[in-house]
Amino acid sequence: MNKKFAVLLVLMAALVLGAVTSAAAADIKASGSWQVDAQLINQWDFNKVTEDKTFDIGQRLRTAFSFIANENLKGVMETQIGPISWGNGAMGIGAGRTPNVTTGTSGANVAGDGNLMLRKAYLDFKWPNTKVNFLVGFQSLSLPSAVGGGSPVLDDHFAAAAVVLPVTDAISLVAGYGRLLDSNAYGATTTLKGHGTTTDVEFLIGSLDFKAFKLEPWVAYADAGRQTAGAGAGVTTLAGFQSANSTASEGVRAYWGGAAFTMTALDPFKVMADFNYGKATYNNGSKGSSGRSGFLFDAQVDYTGLSMMTPSAFFAYSSGENGNSTKSSKGSERMPVVGTPQNYALGSFWLQGGDSQYASLYSSDTTMGYWALGASLKDIKLIDKLSHTVNLIYFKGTNNVDYLKENTTGTNAGYSKFLTTKDSLWEVDLNSKYQVYEELTLALELGYINQNFDQSIWRATGGANANLVTKDAYKAALLMMYSF
Repeated sequence: MNKKFAVLLVLMAALVLGAVTSAAAADIKASGSWQVDAQLINQWDFNKVTEDKTFDIGQRLRTAFSFIANENLKGVMETQIGPISWGNGAMGIGAGRTPNVTTGTSGANVAGDGNLMLRKAYLDFKWPNTKVNFLVGFQSLSLPSAVGGGSPVLDDHFAAAAVVLPVTDAISLVAGYGRLLDSNAYGATTTLKGHGTTTDVEFLIGSLDFKAFKLEPWVAYADAGRQTAGAGAGVTTLAGFQSANSTASEGVRAYWGGAAFTMTALDPFKVMADFNYGKATYNNGSKGSSGRSGFLFDAQVDYTGLSMMTPSAFFAYSSGENGNSTKSSKGSERMPVVGTPQNYALGSFWLQGGDSQYASLYSSDTTMGYWALGASLKDIKLIDKLSHTVNLIYFKGTNNVDYLKENTTGTNAGYSKFLTTKDSLWEVDLNSKYQVYEELTLALELGYINQNFDQSIWRATGGANANLVTKDAYKAALLMMYSF
């Protein structure tokens, strides 16, 4: 009798555990982008004196998993390996069978030089019986942008909580909070003393999406502590908040506002435009009103009436430094930028914008201080499975040359990454794609930049520019991309 009772208990326990397991089960969906690039680059600093012709082959593997409980709840995790050059680190000989011990024998190095990176990890769910959607965790978020492929202000991966609230079928709101930096790690054995160790951002986005046009107004605010980037280092040590009069240990209060606009009412013409304005004030009374403030405006018109290609014309203008930066209360006239915007670009060379995984010529701060006028022929399709895009762009600086004379060390004024009113660039791109399979693409990116830098001004800044002799830049990249 006892034995039968024990068997019955075991069966009941199995049924209960099976029910729990079934209730907790989730469908797993994998997606990703695996890419191998071979790239030849030359004179990316436009300086003939410093030879930088290189040929490199590398890989970048992005893999995402969605853990789907039901149509209202899922978890998303994405990892990335690379970009890693063939022959280096985790892709050097023997790295696949033994730990990389050239840089240490403990921690992440034992696991292959710590080459696996968490790219995203967040919850995505709807509140029961509503259409209100929550996104909570480490994720990819961008402020609205109609031109350039992404926001020039904030477009990055960061820890955040966002809520999407549909108001009507055509109107919705997105509100969110993010913690961008925190130098005082939770649970760490050592902590920073004092206050101001975090940078937080809040944002509100509206979306009015009607048949003939879409308007997305937005605002954002950031509060950054004086130690947010480390002990005694605030965000003024980072490119997007620096100015000639900033000091390392400084807190910042910043706000931005703008709108993205897209109109198709004039079909076959598609009109797009953005306006972005930002102002950052340093929490340092001795510097008066110093900080950063500026704007970026862009506009683009596409003609969609042709089946074989899409002609496009675009223009962008961003405010630049006007000199007089030696005044104690003088700030920067370039718009503050949060982090390194990942996708904003015109063309596919100086501001990147292509599919190549390699770094571009500019830094996050040089998305400001220039104007550009360009034209493109996009998605030229003359042969089945083969397409081309051609870009022709003229860049001209909006930064006063006095800024360099007053700041010979160059606060974010690195040569090749900063244009004065005496500097200009002509960029030509030819990018081709062949669709081997629906999921497999071969691409060839060719780029050339004809530079016209004022050598006398840049030589006067000294340092690496003292013997400057300018030279044009080019690139040729062959890509193999598998998307699933």
